[in-house]
Amino acid sequence: MDRQNVLFFIFRLHGGGAERVVSNLSMDLEQDYTIRIAVFDKIDKVYPHKGELIRINVPFSGDPATNNKAVRAIRLWLLVRRLRKIKRIHKIDTTVSFGEQANIINVLSGGRTVLSVRTLLSTEMRTAPNMRVLRNFVKTLYTRGDHIIVPSRVAGQDLSGNFSVPPEKIKVIYNYLDPQRIDRFAVESLDDQFLKQLFGLPVLLNVGRITAAKGQWLLLEMMPAIKERYPDFRLVIIGEAEKGAMLKDELLARAAELGLKVYDQAASHPRSLDNDIFLLGFQPNPYKFMRHSQVLLFPSVFEGFPNTLLEAMQSGLPVISADCQSGPREIMAPDSDLAKSTPKAEYTPYGVLCPTLPTAEMRDGIDPGIIREWLTALFTVLDDAALRQSLIENGYRRVKDFDRETILRSWRESLSLP
Repeated sequence: MDRQNVLFFIFRLHGGGAERVVSNLSMDLEQDYTIRIAVFDKIDKVYPHKGELIRINVPFSGDPATNNKAVRAIRLWLLVRRLRKIKRIHKIDTTVSFGEQANIINVLSGGRTVLSVRTLLSTEMRTAPNMRVLRNFVKTLYTRGDHIIVPSRVAGQDLSGNFSVPPEKIKVIYNYLDPQRIDRFAVESLDDQFLKQLFGLPVLLNVGRITAAKGQWLLLEMMPAIKERYPDFRLVIIGEAEKGAMLKDELLARAAELGLKVYDQAASHPRSLDNDIFLLGFQPNPYKFMRHSQVLLFPSVFEGFPNTLLEAMQSGLPVISADCQSGPREIMAPDSDLAKSTPKAEYTPYGVLCPTLPTAEMRDGIDPGIIREWLTALFTVLDDAALRQSLIENGYRRVKDFDRETILRSWRESLSLP
């Protein structure tokens, strides 16, 4: 029997959790299918992958904020035409798209489609104005997909309850890890002398693109109290800033107001350990940094299913996460009420859940009570060696629940022709 042709379609192949999922799937399914990956970003950086990489070039910016309605319509039309052509030339049996732009283009270009929704759409549309234009597209077009894959139960409930997607079309497939791969990359040495010196100090780590959804400004508000109690600690953020966004500039301005010194690798700042916060940008191997850190701080305002939490657990790093929708509670307190959002630090066997920022707008400020709960959780984890070790051991065991083969079997069922 001929192998089926599968196309993964995504904006880019670097920088985030959805991109990591595509990377992993391409490598783990290439023995079963003929894999191709189509991207429509102009950046050359890519995660490791298997299969032919196809770049779709269009003459307009990928940032909706910089395009007027006419340009957005022309760009959409061009992408639909070019994806349809790729499907025809390569005789694609199933196209799996990741992210709302890609999902809409996938459906409009025809053929058998599997749509992967990676976030809690209602929350994202409420907090990101440029996403609201997609609401009617989602309600109208997603019902035409053959399958819709979501990474958590809460994300599935959101699609059916708020976007009228039939529940029978929705399938929950959790993200999986390749523990051996993470372990292999985690032991890579820090060859750069500056990074070796930096991670010789106690480091609080955040991994995620600098975007409104990730809530990193909370960490800035925590730093003065952290410095007072633990003068040697540094905050390291791994992740690039969103193109065209002002958030990074706002973070740098707020850090200056708080008297915090920032090293920004992207700005080619002079390398010095005499800084409080280190912005290291995109790193293809975050695991070696996790291995040399003390705690992962994850203050996201919303998520779909945060791979980073599981990756940190596999790397032996205690996790303190916002109790945002959706994913962190499903990972860290799976037997609890998944609709709950804790107002206080909640200690689970696998990490600590903390209050979520109420909005994804930095300028809205932060309730001092939220900062206090996060600091209490952090100081407790750092000061209680027994608790810290328990979180490390339980987290390592929790990762095994996201068994690679079980989850790949679910993907194969969705990819295979009926």
